[in-house]
Amino acid sequence: MASFKAAYMDTLREALQRAEINFVLTDPRIQDNPIVYASDGFLRMTGYTAEEVLGRNCRFLQGPATNRHTILEIRDAIREEMPCQVSILNYTKNGKPFWNLFHMAPVYSKEDGRVVHFVGVQTPIIATSDHDHLCSRMECFCAPPALNAPSPPSVHADDDSRKHSTPADMDEDSCEVKEADKDKAKSSVNLVLSELVSKCRGVGVTETRCTTVAAGPGGERVICSSLMLSLTKVQQSFVLANPHLPDSPVVHASEMFLRLTGYSRDEVVGRNCRFLQGPDTDRRAVQLIGESLRAEKSFTVKLLNYRKDKTPFWNLLHIAPVRSCAGKVAFFIGVQLEVSSVEEPCLGSESSPHIKQLGAVGAVRVAVRSLQGEGLRRVHKS
Repeated sequence: MASFKAAYMDTLREALQRAEINFVLTDPRIQDNPIVYASDGFLRMTGYTAEEVLGRNCRFLQGPATNRHTILEIRDAIREEMPCQVSILNYTKNGKPFWNLFHMAPVYSKEDGRVVHFVGVQTPIIATSDHDHLCSRMECFCAPPALNAPSPPSVHADDDSRKHSTPADMDEDSCEVKEADKDKAKSSVNLVLSELVSKCRGVGVTETRCTTVAAGPGGERVICSSLMLSLTKVQQSFVLANPHLPDSPVVHASEMFLRLTGYSRDEVVGRNCRFLQGPDTDRRAVQLIGESLRAEKSFTVKLLNYRKDKTPFWNLLHIAPVRSCAGKVAFFIGVQLEVSSVEEPCLGSESSPHIKQLGAVGAVRVAVRSLQGEGLRRVHKS
């Protein structure tokens, strides 16, 4: 997928094939944290083709006997952007269950410390009385369900006709993992991370988070994976900007914003939104935007913006402050709506598209306020 090709050199595939380590990469910046690269070993072991797995969240590997607590443990690790190692029961395409020693780790951007991918490898384990018999092949990475999503079905919608076969002895007590296998799994992840770091494009990626990234008054980082995964579910054209970083750069851009403007995510994140302005953009409208931002107030304005190909479009822009659970402004959200040059927005109408803009603002505010500390854990209500 484009996310993988844009980040890594073509030689990475050859290097990983020589290492014979099977894994997948997922991208938390894309809705539902989908697979963007799957190794040949993953495909052979699970029985799926590349076309069947790329672009999908790995929950299709889960089944009726997959432990929900284990899934939550993985999901918490993703939210906290931390490595994790667990044993989990997954299912092949034909419904056959298999035990995996799963090890996951985040991949960080060198530029700003954002998590750009998650990598995971698994060692399949034969759950029999002979615990010394372990498969030497590496295989897949099972990502947890999307944040706030309902309990996932046992299989993907297009696999409903398939029946899972779960022997009675497929329980946690039948899966024993030795320390040597845990060390082997960790070493395999480290090897994959090393290849990713050495064969990346642009500013590069790293195995550890950049410690020089500027933070907000509440300790907010540029953006955390927990918030990222929540934002990808908001189906509106919008960007999130961090006013605590120099020049208030965009730290998240939705897929609909990218389609509207024609820019790629890498061309947007890290830049101030003024790049959408052009020769006929009303300077007074731009001035009003600056005044409202300084006053930390919500406002709506119609102005002429420009796509990447320089074609103009009228943008009904709604900007609002987004406060943390401590009450401080953590971000500003800008929601874009393309309108005609003569169209007058009916801001008071319940059927107005502006209501959808307010809905997007509300969803983002809820996601931000549900985070505490550095934005890595959700607030659990007692």
